[in-house]
Amino acid sequence: MTVPKRDLALIWSMALAGLMSALIAVCTSYSVGLHAASQYNNSMKFGQTYLPGAIFGVIISCCLALWGYLRRPWKFVVVTIASTIAYFVSFSVAVSVELYSPFVVPAKRGDVSGQALFVGGLAGAFCVTCALAILVNSGLPWHRRLDKAIYWSTAGAFLGVIGWALGPSLGLALWHIAHSMGLGPPADQYRNHIFSLWAIWQVGMGLVLGFLVNGNRAVGQLARDKSQKQST
Repeated sequence: MTVPKRDLALIWSMALAGLMSALIAVCTSYSVGLHAASQYNNSMKFGQTYLPGAIFGVIISCCLALWGYLRRPWKFVVVTIASTIAYFVSFSVAVSVELYSPFVVPAKRGDVSGQALFVGGLAGAFCVTCALAILVNSGLPWHRRLDKAIYWSTAGAFLGVIGWALGPSLGLALWHIAHSMGLGPPADQYRNHIFSLWAIWQVGMGLVLGFLVNGNRAVGQLARDKSQKQST
């Protein structure tokens, strides 16, 4: 079975949207965190806890809207909110696993284990895939939508582990990009891991979401054709 060129373009567009989102997050999270800390007496982690998910949600929503998958403004808002919540959930779940999982060696708690990254990446991915599966795959039964969300969210678990592991290479390169523009934070190995995690997870999930909605094209096209026939 061949995939139409437009579908391939959608998938790569979603990956590019993820890359764009990650670059914007890398270049803005530190300054936004500083602003939150100074203006609202909040933690500088504000830029790392909420901003990346919100940026990702806005950009992929724009991409899907351009391709005709999010025709109503409220769907755009829902996807953005779901993405923001997804990142917060992912972060919270990863921290909880790291601190309370019986499978983490007590002496190594706080070192960011692979299982924390795996479970956190899975939780965040499920929030996003579930939202899109419900909103976009409206022609499918509910159990099929949930199956698709669960199936595709597993990719987020592996992306979390891979993204963190590339901190010394990809993360450092991203830090240099932000720092060269005067937007980067002070040198920090932990932040390098965060930057590479954002890049790998968001680009990978962009691809995943492209495949997720791609399978709905035939259903959506049939519905549109039927609606056009009824109107004429």
